Amino acid sequence: MIPGYGGKILRVDLTKGQIKKESLDKDFARKFLGGRGFGAKVLFNELERGIDPLSPKNKLIFAVGPFTGLTLKGCRYSVVTKSPLTLTYMDSEAGGFFGPELKFTGHDLVIIEGRCESPTYLFIEDDLAELRDASSVWGKGVSETEKIIRNEVGDRSVRVAAIGPAGENLVRFASITSDSRQAARGGVGAVMGSKRLKAIAVKGTKGIEVADPENVMKLTEEHVKKTMDNPVAKNLRDKGTLVYMPIYNDWGVVPTRNFRSGYFEFHRNLTAEIAWDKIWSKNRACFMCPIACAKIGSVGEYIVDGPDYETACLLGSNCGLDDLKTIALANSLCDDLGLDTISTGNVIAFAMECYERGILSKEKVGLELGFGKGEAVIELIKRIVLREGVGNILAEGVKRAAEMLGTNASDFAVHVKGMELPGYEPRSSPAMGLAYAVADIGGSHDRSWPIGEEVSSQKFERFGVEGKAEMVRKSTFLRTLPDILGFCRFVVLDFADYAKILSAITGWEISAEELRGVVERVNTLTRAFNAREGFTRKDDILPAKMFSQAVESGPTKGKVFRKEDLDSMLDEYYELWGWDKNGVPKEETLRRLGLEEVIESLKYSRVTLS
Repeated sequence: MIPGYGGKILRVDLTKGQIKKESLDKDFARKFLGGRGFGAKVLFNELERGIDPLSPKNKLIFAVGPFTGLTLKGCRYSVVTKSPLTLTYMDSEAGGFFGPELKFTGHDLVIIEGRCESPTYLFIEDDLAELRDASSVWGKGVSETEKIIRNEVGDRSVRVAAIGPAGENLVRFASITSDSRQAARGGVGAVMGSKRLKAIAVKGTKGIEVADPENVMKLTEEHVKKTMDNPVAKNLRDKGTLVYMPIYNDWGVVPTRNFRSGYFEFHRNLTAEIAWDKIWSKNRACFMCPIACAKIGSVGEYIVDGPDYETACLLGSNCGLDDLKTIALANSLCDDLGLDTISTGNVIAFAMECYERGILSKEKVGLELGFGKGEAVIELIKRIVLREGVGNILAEGVKRAAEMLGTNASDFAVHVKGMELPGYEPRSSPAMGLAYAVADIGGSHDRSWPIGEEVSSQKFERFGVEGKAEMVRKSTFLRTLPDILGFCRFVVLDFADYAKILSAITGWEISAEELRGVVERVNTLTRAFNAREGFTRKDDILPAKMFSQAVESGPTKGKVFRKEDLDSMLDEYYELWGWDKNGVPKEETLRRLGLEEVIESLKYSRVTLS
């Protein structure tokens, strides 16, 4: 047994109906630590190049880390797969209680392959693991699915990660929901649906051994204090991420009307104060979290969770909508039916712009679209989930939808590598634009969030490119390690803190520098995965709109992104990571990081290494 880990890997072959167990290897654990580190290594080793993400050959991996279930904010788990939205490597993380409960069953990894003949769910209770019939919950929303499975198991404390009808219908940006928290991005729910796996239900009673319990407790108490002394924690506890809406609007980065602008003139209607007045009634926390950033409330007869900043942007300002109650209802609908709110808000805003420009008509859509029309947002969500009418096109994601619509629709499709962008306008932030362009999973803020430093920095000019590559790289280190450890990214600690508590948990003498090496290894590995799939520098590009159309209003009015600036930053960024001019990891870098087997795989796939 490795202190800090459950110690077991569960392999589930849905085609054969077979479940096998393996022991977690100590060297593997030390080298990749957990979470998406584990998932990235398994996916690279075991997935064939060029497979269809929605085929039985794809793998769906659930992984926890050494902090999961053991420390302050140790609530996170990773879902890793090849994305049906981007065709790249993909991981998506979620909080709540599912990750710790999975860890308490004694499993650090659940690797799922194949496809069931009929709807199925996986039940794990400590050493028991079995596949059960899910026909009674197929077609139902996540909330009802959870209730039915808990009743069937006979235990209300069972934690359930499930897909909604969107995943069943293979919407390419379908999510997985557990405890009202979503592993949302990249279509992980569609992969689960393609396997006819409705849910995973877990119940764990096993304790997790740690090397130095007293020191773990002492360090956790110190980290609680350090976290709660940070004003960010107080803001998140009092107001959630909506606290940042007016701040980001003043920065000119709030996506508005399909990224025409970074400034929403009605942003005051989308603040935490309005939410507390009209919707929210209490906070809710994930496992062992003192912050409790989630907000619960109601709109009429509906109980709603959120919205958070990202959802208020993409289903709100990006759709020209300033009615927070309607946004909250749309959020709740997406969560229960299993849609990523970021991608959903993008494809709806895209449809609205296409309608406005005559690419889509009322006859083709079946209803009147337009920015600010809340009823249209709600109706399109339902049509996307069911793949009805124009919803069948939008369910493919904005990149494929634009290709299907033709004309010049691609000029208004806001994505990177097929992944719709989150709530930060890149023309107002060169560093954020670079972060989107180079992200292994496509347009996402989960990999790097340099915008705060960029706006506040006294050292670098905000709209210049000098120093931005290093800024993005530094933020990548800060965002990647929590995902690997199973730790929430809100109010991050420094690497020395992480190293001390990981040493106390595992008994390893691990340093901050070694942790940095793990981050570099995992990010280089996922870059190599994409290189093997054919992704190169040409794919590290921003949406056409960012280069051809200026920001229409607000403090960054008139800004465009220059391709020469992106090229300059890409050169510097690749060099910092030890990748070649085409963005492919160099052979010497792979050897330095102990990834020799990756070299052979890339060469076999005819990827040129320098």
